Amino acid sequence: MDYLRGMRFLDTLPDWERGRPPEGPLAQYLPRVRAMLCRCGEPQSQFDSVIVAGTNGKGTTAGLLAALLQAGGRRVGLYSSPHLHSQRERIQIDGALLDKDTWAESLTAFADVTHGFARQELGIFSRFEALTVLAAQMFADADVDIAVFEVGLGGRYDATNAWDHDVAILTQIALDHCAVLGKDRITIADEKLPVARAGRPLFTTSLQQPEVLDHIRQRAAAGGIPLFICSPEGVVEEEAAPNPYLVTPEPGHLRPCTWVENARLAVATATRLLPELDVDTVAGVLEQDRRPGRFEPAGKEPRVILDGAHNPAAAAALRDDLEPLGGPWTFVVGINEDHEGAEVLRCLAPVAERFVLTSSEHPKALDAAELALSAPADVAVNVEPGWRLALERAMQLTGVDGRVCVTGSLYLVARAREFFALPHEVEGISEDVSYESLECLQAACDQLGWKSDQVSGDGNVVRVTGGRRPLLFYRNKHPFNDYVAARMAEDKGYQYDMLVAAGLPMPFTMQVFNPYAEERFNRYKTHLTVEEITADVDATMSYPVMVKKTRGSVSSGVFMEVDRAGVAARLQEIFTNAGLLDNLLLVQSFAEGPEYRAVATQADLLLAYQKVSHGMSAHDRNPLHHHTGRAERVVDEVILAELARLTSKISAVIDLGFYAVDLIRDHERGWQILELNANPFCYFYNRTNGRGDFTGIYVDLLRKYAT
Repeated sequence: MDYLRGMRFLDTLPDWERGRPPEGPLAQYLPRVRAMLCRCGEPQSQFDSVIVAGTNGKGTTAGLLAALLQAGGRRVGLYSSPHLHSQRERIQIDGALLDKDTWAESLTAFADVTHGFARQELGIFSRFEALTVLAAQMFADADVDIAVFEVGLGGRYDATNAWDHDVAILTQIALDHCAVLGKDRITIADEKLPVARAGRPLFTTSLQQPEVLDHIRQRAAAGGIPLFICSPEGVVEEEAAPNPYLVTPEPGHLRPCTWVENARLAVATATRLLPELDVDTVAGVLEQDRRPGRFEPAGKEPRVILDGAHNPAAAAALRDDLEPLGGPWTFVVGINEDHEGAEVLRCLAPVAERFVLTSSEHPKALDAAELALSAPADVAVNVEPGWRLALERAMQLTGVDGRVCVTGSLYLVARAREFFALPHEVEGISEDVSYESLECLQAACDQLGWKSDQVSGDGNVVRVTGGRRPLLFYRNKHPFNDYVAARMAEDKGYQYDMLVAAGLPMPFTMQVFNPYAEERFNRYKTHLTVEEITADVDATMSYPVMVKKTRGSVSSGVFMEVDRAGVAARLQEIFTNAGLLDNLLLVQSFAEGPEYRAVATQADLLLAYQKVSHGMSAHDRNPLHHHTGRAERVVDEVILAELARLTSKISAVIDLGFYAVDLIRDHERGWQILELNANPFCYFYNRTNGRGDFTGIYVDLLRKYAT
């Protein structure tokens, strides 16, 4: 399976995080994971491992520990949850996300090994269980020396507890997931302590509630578990030597107080595992550590902090961290149903000027209006069900000299990170990318005094009236193009045929048809085997080459391959997973140079911009899809004239009322047309330049085609 099908496979599984827990008793959970590990060849036995449990601070502790072990010269795996932007964040090796091809290969192998599991063994496994086993397999395949596993929920029955880890860590215990884990801290501690094993070290913090710490001591002594308690004075316990690394925040650095506590745990564990770690190495790792979504600065005017505090204990700690920074604060809050929203708001209230309450769109998100009912009476409340409108509202209410904090849910924080264009891996485009076109359309209707109505329940379809005839818009798809012309322009194969026949400049392209397609497609087949295609590419083209599906947008289905083996593997993967009518591929020579987009109506160039980014990853084919991407409008008259001549020639080949042309200004060959887009997005341009230009374009197009 390819990467997208692999993700769909995972998403069909039962999922605690999305409110779809697996059926069957809890007692089946660990035997089920052990059976899956057995099927996979016991990958967890091929490396040492640490398990990190607790209520708050697990992710920070696990991430810091992995970084310290890596700095000490070990090859390190990190398994964490939840993710912010991409599921690939959950499984990292030496601090890096694995590429989509590796995920696809691992998921395919996993699906093959576990085929029929539910019928033969202990019921259907959950998404988290699958990811845990997948992580162990990926770590074994990558020959890691040691892996750090963050517990998902609780500990006793968590998938990460299915084998004996070499070391266990227990961060501070607080009230959370009470319906599942228990109503008091002692009961919750009893659900988390089973991650520790007799004769193997357990590290915890002296800042546990006194009764919880006493209980941990008693349980550890009864179970023969060596206990190490980390305090500001070092590691204190009869069996432990004093730890020389006392972690304190550096002056002037924006650090939450809980970071210090979690750093102590990570450093104590790392120096136990690697006694040779020196003070300078440890200090360097701590200095560089920044956790996305954990007390993360996102803006200066106003000052913006993002923090995933999702339960009362975390909210209280966040309040204490914000207070020294001045106030009051505007809080944008979205909370999931099982996280005591009323208590979270109460904890934040002492430093709050107002709450802007919203919903994160997570499947378990609490309705914003319902959350408002539990808000403290002495704090102003605004309700904005949509998270983007909530963020915009908070910025407007606060002003440049104010302070905004986004909190309550890591899912909401992830959306805020995208809103503020902070660094992140792109899994796919968000709904906002498509809806931005409707926002510009609405603004255009307002300028014209025309009416726009949503005519579908999901808001995707809009009818515009005011001209001589009504027009229907579907997200970024519009009625300004002839239907057949638009369909031809959406197919990269037909595009290529028509544009090359007209003498327009395009990279050399080989069109190849799936040799595995049904016999009824035999007249289209270009080669008998993938090997023949690969040999043909190797003989006629130089590397790198681009492999493209004929349909797809925002760079989906576009792959760069640097050698013959890569081309062969990519063709095999795509053809094997091809749909019934998705059998044609393009193999195209690589054009090198700055990338541009020209936006046009028929022969007329409307605007052009260059796509610019810094630090683009290997997975990004479009500079604007990187978080640093900018759409810089072209003002150079020479370039504009050249692009206008090209759009004029294109319109003579295929008449489109509204379209975009993506081009490379190749260093040697000049302009090279990459593709046409019959339904251009305006989101990426607007992100840099605002909505004014595209709103004006929609005004002109509405006048042209509806009056």
